[in-house]
Amino acid sequence: VVEASLLPRAATEGTTTTTPGEGGKGFKVEEGASLPDGIVTFLMTDIVESTPLWLQSRASMYQAMRRHDQLLTGAIEASGGIVLKERGEGDSFFAVFLRATDAVVAAVEAQMAMQSEQWPDRLSLAVRMAVLTGEADAADRDYRSPAVNRCAKLRRRAVGRQILVSETTYSIVADILRDDIRLVSVGKRRLEGHDRPEEVYVVEHAEVELVGAVDEDEVLA
Repeated sequence: VVEASLLPRAATEGTTTTTPGEGGKGFKVEEGASLPDGIVTFLMTDIVESTPLWLQSRASMYQAMRRHDQLLTGAIEASGGIVLKERGEGDSFFAVFLRATDAVVAAVEAQMAMQSEQWPDRLSLAVRMAVLTGEADAADRDYRSPAVNRCAKLRRRAVGRQILVSETTYSIVADILRDDIRLVSVGKRRLEGHDRPEEVYVVEHAEVELVGAVDEDEVLA
């Protein structure tokens, strides 16, 4: 499967311009440019069980959330992704990438940053993530596509400190991903509200503690 060229349609006036990222890290969409249409890759994240953390220490959690936002934004933008703040909900992130490999790398780098951070009051922030590639149209700095919903449902299947990758993304990145990142199939799983089962992959990396198990529901043949 070959990642298709992107044909941008203006979400605001102007055109989409892409430039290679520094040090070969991703392809960046210039600030103020429109979002890309076509085959794009989404990264969705959120913090698992954040409510008890807020109850534990509101002041410390507020500080931790600011740092969480900095770390995730840094990892996403370093790999050429765009953070869509309009779709973030509290402790969640929604980002789009021109290249599927960049999205997977950003997810790994974000998990590394989160796990190496010294959090205030010994708070333990566990982030779950999902990466999915699909066709989407951009409008009003947002996306309208079944792929967005499917990515959200894939994220819901994840647990803290886990990155789940869709079969569409896997088919693109499997042979070109960095050697230190492995994608391991956990079988076909049915996503909530979707009839078509999804072959789901978990990300493994030697230098970051990532959960490999998925909910023990029925694995579809």
